[in-house]
Amino acid sequence: MRGADEFEKALKKIQMKFPEEVIKKLDQKATELEKNIAEDFENQGIVKTGKLKDSFNHNIPEKKANGYETKVDSKVPYAHLIEEGHELVLYSPKKKDGGKAHHLGRVKGYFPIENAIDKLNEDYLDDIEEWVYNLLDREINW
Repeated sequence: MRGADEFEKALKKIQMKFPEEVIKKLDQKATELEKNIAEDFENQGIVKTGKLKDSFNHNIPEKKANGYETKVDSKVPYAHLIEEGHELVLYSPKKKDGGKAHHLGRVKGYFPIENAIDKLNEDYLDDIEEWVYNLLDREINW
């Protein structure tokens, strides 16, 4: 079979480079997720100061037991309240009602992170397939 030796050599090269390539791709996808989150904040009109919108960052992708992993997170302490919604509670320490909490209602969640993940997942499989073919194309002279 013509080309089988070249194909096998290319696969071995890809296998050696694969961890580095996966880390690059994972870093790229995490950056894309951060951009999607910021866009969803803008689209829903949640942005006031931009502190929350710009607070999402990811750590350096690394190899774990079952594969590679990175984490996109926000250091803003109220990020989960915007994502999931929250209860409005007024605490009044007046003697007449015993200092009880009064539930004023619920603020809806906007789900910008969930929406950004959904947007990323729409074309994820096609993107990964194209990425693998490009890895092969770089190593194999068709």
